[in-house]
Amino acid sequence: MLRLAAVLAIALIAVGGPSRAWSVNETGRLVDRIVAVITPADAHASRTLITLSDLELEARVALISRGAVLAAEAELPADTLAATLEWSIAEHLILAEAETLAVAVAETTELEAAVAGFRERLGQTAFERFLARWEVEPGELLRLLRRRIVVDRYLASRLRLGGGISERELRDAYEARKGELGSVTFADAREALLAKMEMERREEIVGALVRDLRGRTQVRILHSFGSGAKG
Repeated sequence: MLRLAAVLAIALIAVGGPSRAWSVNETGRLVDRIVAVITPADAHASRTLITLSDLELEARVALISRGAVLAAEAELPADTLAATLEWSIAEHLILAEAETLAVAVAETTELEAAVAGFRERLGQTAFERFLARWEVEPGELLRLLRRRIVVDRYLASRLRLGGGISERELRDAYEARKGELGSVTFADAREALLAKMEMERREEIVGALVRDLRGRTQVRILHSFGSGAKG
C-alpha cells in the first residue's frame, strides 16, 4: 500500500538520502513513512518499500482474520507492529522466492473466498467502514490476501519436503516428557504432542528458510518501534 503522499519519501531513498524516510502533506503533517526497504540481490529486480500504513493494514487484516475484529478500529500497540514488520519482511522474501520458482499460484476462486471470508468476519457495513477509514482499495486487500495464500502454500510444500513427524519421533518425545505428563497415556497425549511437534518443526523450517533468504537480500529497517529509527 503506497499512498501518493509517500512519493517524497521514496525519492529520498532512491537518491540515497536520509535513512529516516517520511512524507508530509501540504500542511506539514506527517502522513506516512517508510519503515523498511527490501533490496534483492538481482540488480534488475525492483525494491520493495514497506510503509507504516502498509504495516498497520497488514496487522489489522491478520488480526481480523484470526477473529480479533476490534483491530479494525483499535490503536495498534508497538509490539504488534514490530512483530508484523518481521513477518511482513519474511512474507515478501518468501513470495519473491515462490515467484522466482514460478510456483506463486493463487486461483481466482481462492482469492474471492479469502475476501468473502474477511468480509464475513466484519460484516458488510463494518467491512465497508474499514475500507473507507483506512483508505484501502479493494485491489490492495486482494494483493495482501493473495500474498498470504501463496506464502502459506509455498511453506506447506517446504514442510512436506522436510518430512512429517514419524511415530518413532512421537514415541521418543512422549518418553522424554513422561515426567511432565504424569499418568497420561501415549494414546491420550498423542494428538496434542503431534500438534506441538509439527508447530516446532514448522518454526524450524520457516526460520531456516527466512534466514537463508535474508542472507541473499539487503533488508534495511528504518524504524524500530518503541526506540526510534535506525539504519
